[in-house]
Amino acid sequence: MKYILLIFLSISLIGFSQETMRLDSCIHWAKKRYPLLKQNQFLQANSNINQKAINENWFPQLSFLAKANYQSEVVTFPGMNLNFPHDTYLSSLSINQSIFDGGQTNQQRKTEKLNVTVQIQQNEIEIYRIIEQVNQLFVSILLSRENLAILELYKNNLDNRFVNLQAALKNGLSTQSSIDELEAELLKTEQSILEAKDNLNAFYTNFEMYTGKKVTSSTLFDTTPVGGITQATVVSRPEMKLFSLQENLLASKYKLTTTQAMPKLYLYADANYGRPGPNFINQQLRYFANAGVMMKWNVTSLYGLSREKNRLNVQQQLINIQREQFLFNLNNTLTAQTSQINSIREIIEKDKQIVDKRHVVTLAAASKLENGKITVTDYLTQLNAELQAKLNQKIHEIRLMNAMTMYNTTKGITNF
Repeated sequence: MKYILLIFLSISLIGFSQETMRLDSCIHWAKKRYPLLKQNQFLQANSNINQKAINENWFPQLSFLAKANYQSEVVTFPGMNLNFPHDTYLSSLSINQSIFDGGQTNQQRKTEKLNVTVQIQQNEIEIYRIIEQVNQLFVSILLSRENLAILELYKNNLDNRFVNLQAALKNGLSTQSSIDELEAELLKTEQSILEAKDNLNAFYTNFEMYTGKKVTSSTLFDTTPVGGITQATVVSRPEMKLFSLQENLLASKYKLTTTQAMPKLYLYADANYGRPGPNFINQQLRYFANAGVMMKWNVTSLYGLSREKNRLNVQQQLINIQREQFLFNLNNTLTAQTSQINSIREIIEKDKQIVDKRHVVTLAAASKLENGKITVTDYLTQLNAELQAKLNQKIHEIRLMNAMTMYNTTKGITNF
């Protein structure tokens, strides 16, 4: 009793230590390792640099000027003995401080934030396609495992029949040619098993490259579809979010266009050294200064204001058309996928009935073979039919999982 209990505990611990791979977890791992994900960090870093440059609009603007000038003519006053030098000099340090820009800087900041958000979302659309790649690899592993399991089950059946035929040969109920035929089929099956294992190991290697997780023959794979066993009802594709962000970006650009046509107010001050100064009678090199308030208004910007707004309106219409086209294609795809899911479910119900019937036929054929009533070829035909029926059922179950995953992916998955 103690020995049995120890065996049970050992089996339980082995099963507990096995890692179960869920498709949604695999997609999550693959996304974290996907090189394109790193691009988001650089897009954000570049945006931060642009934000700092925009904020400099409110920094005091300093400029320095130095020039020397020679004039062929100077001012003269008739009847006055005044001689003005022909050379003039000026060095100037100027400072301008913006005090009103019509909201342009603030709107530039908002536009830049939206712009990088759009870029990151476009990148997310590319990353979203990894779901299909990982799903295809996941399904390939499941199908390869089922194929290998069927081949090994087929070989076990052949081994059992081989032992029984050897006994029947001794009793005169079978022939050596039947045993040779069965042995040749065993060798052929062993070849198929080796090929199936090689293919499966190749899938394991690719899987590890995507997810970074080591996979062996003892690793369990959960066949729960991404998004669950129920079909998603809400469209949450990254493309839909991109359309909304693009609209927000256009609205921000629309406001920015208006602020760029507004007048700007500045405080300014100049510190100068040179000659002549404001009092041109005094031709001594000296310091002088000036300060004041200045308004700048690029009136010609109004010419293109209406044109720019019309251009943004056209872009808005293009986004609406792209959204409409995307939803049209999406709904067509979902309709086809729904039909496929319903069809596979009906096929699986038929598979269960076929497997039951084939199993009964195979049992009867095995009994006839051992009694010498049918040939090995006849038995193998029935055995192959049963195993093929089982394989078809497994394949259809995996196809159903894949179809559910693709449906939910088409609708949109956000939790990976």
